[in-house]
Amino acid sequence: MQTLSDLRAGRLTGATRLDLRHCQLDDFPREIFALADTLQMLDLSGNRLRALPDDLPRLRKLRILFCSNNPFDSLPAVLGRCQRLDIVGFKANAIAHVPAEAIPPD
Repeated sequence: MQTLSDLRAGRLTGATRLDLRHCQLDDFPREIFALADTLQMLDLSGNRLRALPDDLPRLRKLRILFCSNNPFDSLPAVLGRCQRLDIVGFKANAIAHVPAEAIPPD
């Protein structure tokens, strides 16, 4: 099982999947960007995240992102710039606004 401390200690080099559910995160861990060349699936469900970083597209291979059960009130616009992202999950949030930029062009 992967942990936040494993990520921060650099022990997840080359990981393609990262599960950080229920880690009581208030902010997106910047250490995730160390996996920019390999990470394909990221699960941040069950935290206290309200936003995603503007440089999220640095995770070039990210295809699946789960952010369910967080206090997001808007779908992050940065999602529209994540070119390989195929699946997103934002259930059980308080999303009241979906900006056009959050939806990638065809």
